Amino acid sequence: MYLTVGRVDKRGIENLSYTLEKAVETTPFWKEKFAGVDLDEVTPELLASLTDSVYMTQHDLYKREQVWPDYIRERRVFYTVMRTSGTTGEPKRIAFTEDDKKRTGRQMAPWISEYLDNGSVIASFFPPLPSSSGMFAFGGLEEFHAKSAYYQVPIQYLQNKSMLLRELRDIQPTALFCLTATAYNLGLILPEDIRKDIQVIIVGGETLTRELAEATLELFENAVIVDNFGSSEDDVTAHRVIEKDNSTAFRVPESILILKDVDDVYPEYKRVYITKVMREGELTGLPLFNYDIGDLARIVNGEVRSIIRVKDVISLAGAKLHIDQLMEIVYNHPNLVDFVIIYHPLSPKNPRPKAIIRIAYKERKPAGIEDEVRELIYEANNPVRYEVEESKQAELAIEAVPLEELRKGLPKRFGKTKRIYIVGKDI
Repeated sequence: MYLTVGRVDKRGIENLSYTLEKAVETTPFWKEKFAGVDLDEVTPELLASLTDSVYMTQHDLYKREQVWPDYIRERRVFYTVMRTSGTTGEPKRIAFTEDDKKRTGRQMAPWISEYLDNGSVIASFFPPLPSSSGMFAFGGLEEFHAKSAYYQVPIQYLQNKSMLLRELRDIQPTALFCLTATAYNLGLILPEDIRKDIQVIIVGGETLTRELAEATLELFENAVIVDNFGSSEDDVTAHRVIEKDNSTAFRVPESILILKDVDDVYPEYKRVYITKVMREGELTGLPLFNYDIGDLARIVNGEVRSIIRVKDVISLAGAKLHIDQLMEIVYNHPNLVDFVIIYHPLSPKNPRPKAIIRIAYKERKPAGIEDEVRELIYEANNPVRYEVEESKQAELAIEAVPLEELRKGLPKRFGKTKRIYIVGKDI
């Protein structure tokens, strides 16, 4: 069984037809995937029935000659390229056009118009452009012509409270735009007068539970949280608003989400497939149909009430540490044989998420193996280095043990993969 939400009205389906026609015409990947499908008959319901054959995964993103349309590959339109951490040690590169910026503005418009189009001063704690989050924030606000100010605050200031306070007192922010871990940590270190001025907290990139949302709103007593479900591939796909005593369902203004049953044990959780819908005449940098992002949505009375980011990955303050990256490092190393991850997720009791990577060696422990593996992780995934070493919002420890000790004393609860073991409440 499945549920379709988002742009599924008549106008949305008309735009879906245009998007599909343009994608098949210009993109080898989609031309092959939709071979034999009557394009005139494509509806959200038909897309849902095709999720086993017509879809895209994160690994497909590396095939740029196939997944990028010809007007991008031949540079017939201007685009910028956003670089995000990949799943196999290689960067994902996502083309972002002017039309994508317009679309981002439309995705963000509902909460910009309600919360930021009133002279807001936004303190943004993302790495410098062209990070995906920074690109969406700047581009969407600019496209909306929001009556607000956008200040890029160096994220390194989170390490130095005096510099941070001097910066925030100078700009006097009324809104924060940051990762969930950053918002919660700011609530712990900022003085009351600054916290009371904050009216809006815009977050995304990590799972946000009711527990953590309530803890954050206790610290920022005058604020509401805008929780975004976003990705470099589809910008700000969906959003919801969380207040102290209430939260809305997720709204999906510019995409179609197909939510498919996972199993009979947890029927309220459904796997998320994203289809990007463009308006007539627009050109997107990356066409998407049934993009299997790996996340789960919790459905209550036909509405998306929460989205769980549960790939084979752990989140270190927004930076993603992927299982595939560690497999590449460990199994290609002549002296290592296996690994597990002990994960302490972000929570009110643990403001800094922590990963302990336990690696198993063969016979004798190689000298300096912990530092060697850490550097290989950072080389494959620079965002993890950034959050751990520079912003210090997360912790990463490497433990080397004999193979027979690899699984000793592990937490009983494991995550989606039996290589990740979760300490405490997984959020």
